[in-house]
Amino acid sequence: MKTTATKLALILATMTSGWAMAAPDLSTTQAPVLSIEDKIVLGRVESVYYQDIEALEGIPFVGKIDTGADTTSMHAEDIKVISNNPKYQGLSDEKLMQTIVDEYGGSASDWWLKEFDNDERNFQGVVNFTLRHPYTGEKIEMERPLTRTSVIRSRTSSTPIYRPVVTLPMTIAGKTVDTEVNLTDRSGFSAPILIGKTFLANNAWVMAGYDYLQEQKDAQVIGRRESGSVTDVPVDVSISLSNNYSILNAQNIEVDKKANSVSFDLVGKEGAQKRVTYPLVKMLSVSGNEYPMIFVPFKGGKDFEGTIQVYLKDRSKQSTQLRLGLNTLNKNFIVDTGAKGKLEKKKQSFAARMKDKPLVVSPTESLILDGVQLDAEPSFAVNTPLLKVSSFEIIEAKGRDKVEYYLSSDLGNEEKIRKTILRRIKVGDTVRPVVDGEFIVGDRTVTVEFALEALDSDEGDKPYFIIGKKATKAGVLVNTRSENLLDAYPVFTAGHIENATVEGLSFPVKLDTGADVSSMNATNIKQFEKDGKKMVTFTYTNDMGMKQEFTREVVDVMRIRAKAGEKANVRPVVNMRVKLGDVEKTVRVNLQDRSRFHYSMILGKNFLKYGVVVSSDENFLLGNEIGSH
Repeated sequence: MKTTATKLALILATMTSGWAMAAPDLSTTQAPVLSIEDKIVLGRVESVYYQDIEALEGIPFVGKIDTGADTTSMHAEDIKVISNNPKYQGLSDEKLMQTIVDEYGGSASDWWLKEFDNDERNFQGVVNFTLRHPYTGEKIEMERPLTRTSVIRSRTSSTPIYRPVVTLPMTIAGKTVDTEVNLTDRSGFSAPILIGKTFLANNAWVMAGYDYLQEQKDAQVIGRRESGSVTDVPVDVSISLSNNYSILNAQNIEVDKKANSVSFDLVGKEGAQKRVTYPLVKMLSVSGNEYPMIFVPFKGGKDFEGTIQVYLKDRSKQSTQLRLGLNTLNKNFIVDTGAKGKLEKKKQSFAARMKDKPLVVSPTESLILDGVQLDAEPSFAVNTPLLKVSSFEIIEAKGRDKVEYYLSSDLGNEEKIRKTILRRIKVGDTVRPVVDGEFIVGDRTVTVEFALEALDSDEGDKPYFIIGKKATKAGVLVNTRSENLLDAYPVFTAGHIENATVEGLSFPVKLDTGADVSSMNATNIKQFEKDGKKMVTFTYTNDMGMKQEFTREVVDVMRIRAKAGEKANVRPVVNMRVKLGDVEKTVRVNLQDRSRFHYSMILGKNFLKYGVVVSSDENFLLGNEIGSH
């Protein structure tokens, strides 16, 4: 399968006279399919519904979709496990579950996965727990039979963790599955539900490169600046393409942790103000400070009315009272960079807007200009596409003036670029020279005009490209659900386990959509400095008998949030060359001792985003020439 990167495909279509390009193939990462072989394709995050619980009917819960999780997991409170069998009288909760597991084979046997309760065993297990309504804070008491136990093998301890498993119908994208779910405290995680194989098997594929993929086609198009109301208080609305969470202007904030609520003055535009109280979801830590997070009703125009999650902060010095972050945008909206006030107009879906063939980009892009790869990003302020460089010099010449600036090659060498100035544009007090350059588009090279400007003092010294609002006649849309949408990679299916080639070694790997960054087995990890760079040596081994020493530059450090009962740990991150199917990429890999696990490497989102659609229950869909098991 050929992996083609269609860079700047549509941005160039109307910037270059007489040049046009076909719409992106629906089988690529630019516009992926929503079902394959009668199974839905889920993004890495989707909305999950408890449709059989009357008090929660129609309420979406954030679900993280994880092919690496054997059992689905959900947040619950006041969890109590008992048995009505007199044999287990006096035992409850973890002690009860451990006793049952040990009685029939122990925690290493997995006997409970084949058959748990039967007439002979007669456990008569009952689980009582509560769920909390996210909008009202109401506690909903639940009772379900104990379906089985879940035994979690710890990364850092030989003592397993025991959790009760119940069966609940869960619905995603209209698909309802009677799902075995383990109950636990997930209050420290952004998603209260982790969807694992007990939902996914035989029902869904997972595309880790997208969030809310199933809701994308119905997403509402909004402008870069909007207005609306929160609890009938009018607010001006802005957009953030870099912050995950939305922020609401609040003053005189009072958190009552005992009542699990927060009261505050909701301050809107033009002096509008209202004292309100909402259930507290959690305290969110941002830059060393903690802010209360809540759900609030947001109404925009005639056609949008929904509940969004925000954290509370004084925004009195800002021009807007509500700033929408990526989490809210991912679930609900597509942003038209050239528009304002679209919520006040007739509702327009993403699918309808695409009929105009606009350019669709993500907040994070890359492109190749004059042979140099550059980071790129859309802008709500810039009209003409703009290259920002550390500095440039204008040279007067006969005919047309010239401009010189520097770009770094792939080898890190500074290359001087000299171009003819085609015209100048004035932006405020700044005059920008306009030049043209060669952009790589698939296997073609296309000449495109762009302006130049020096980097600001707070932008560092790395050049980058700004995709202006007027890059195409049909406009520029920002889809925050994915990354690098200017690169079109063919979508292909793969099993939960596949053979990959890593730095020349071929062995089976686990495809884990729940992992942000890939990870591989490493022992004898020794960090040191060389020529001012942080370096690491480590030994890679697997149970196939492979062993190889590596020395790599440390490009980052990961702090892994622990599961309940475990300690967080810190891991060095290095770059490794990985090939799966026809996709070959250099990706970041964190190093950890995985010698206790059969699979010595997991491929996470940072590799899977290149078009891999993962099955949770099938293996080796790409072939198994090396006979892995």
